[in-house]
Amino acid sequence: MFQVLPLALCLFTRVMPVLPIALDPCSAYISLNEPWRNTDHQLRGDDGQPACDSHVDGEWYRFTGMAGDAMPTFCIQENHCGTHAPIWLNGNHPQESDGIVQCQACASFNGNCCLWNNTVDVKACPGGYYVYRLTKPSVCFHAYCGHFYDICDVVDCHGTCSDPECTCSEGTILGPDQQTCLDENECEQNNGGCSEICVNLKNSYRCECGVGRVLGSDGKTCEDIKGCQNKNGGCSHSCLGYGTTYQCECPRGLVLSGDNHTCQVPMRCQSNAIEVNIPKDLVGGLEVFLTNTSCRGVSNGTHVNIYFSLKTCGTVVELRVR
Repeated sequence: MFQVLPLALCLFTRVMPVLPIALDPCSAYISLNEPWRNTDHQLRGDDGQPACDSHVDGEWYRFTGMAGDAMPTFCIQENHCGTHAPIWLNGNHPQESDGIVQCQACASFNGNCCLWNNTVDVKACPGGYYVYRLTKPSVCFHAYCGHFYDICDVVDCHGTCSDPECTCSEGTILGPDQQTCLDENECEQNNGGCSEICVNLKNSYRCECGVGRVLGSDGKTCEDIKGCQNKNGGCSHSCLGYGTTYQCECPRGLVLSGDNHTCQVPMRCQSNAIEVNIPKDLVGGLEVFLTNTSCRGVSNGTHVNIYFSLKTCGTVVELRVR
């Protein structure tokens, strides 16, 4: 008798890992085309809630349409670009041959052109445009700005030349498309000649000094403030002179900060929240903007008490002391 034995066939396959294909950001980007992003758009009271780029998180973006051609590389005043703290690029745009470069992005607020900052990646693309890998802002209300740059002036050739010459005005440089005049960030070269802080402006720049110091006659060198008669000694409140020296003092309820010139409200820091308790007789005016219900501001008979979460609450407090 014959016995039929089952025959087992095994098929062996080798699974090869599929590596992700790195897409060129010059062809794989998200367009930012909202008109309110443009530097010419000033935030008004009837615009509703200020813009916040909380949805931006590490993707590549290009400014198009009414948003502008590229990010501005000069300081933008607060309450522009549809938000409270507009974000601008603190550095010159790269050339196409530079590849991907890292630049500092600054958010302007409360008279400070770079009150907050983070790092973004920038790449110049064939065709003369730029793409940006933008990081999520740390707090609201911050939004990235776009700007319309001027087109260069074409100068007729004299003599023998193949192409007409394209020139840009002072403070600007010709972009990689050979048509657009980009703002030149003078602060990138030797800090603009400033001894301390260089702030790039549209087609220009300015030097600034830290607290307690003032610009000298050359407009670039910082000197120590000597005496209360010179800009109140740099003190935010009271300045007391003692011969050739002076000292800053604060009203009751405020404390002197680490710079020894600025008075600030004392704060009680917890693991996940901050509490501020201000004597009411010090408050000349208080504006509290609360973005969600986790933020609380209460005024009783003697004090103004403010509580906000470090994780979920974006709070702007402006305090004017009598």
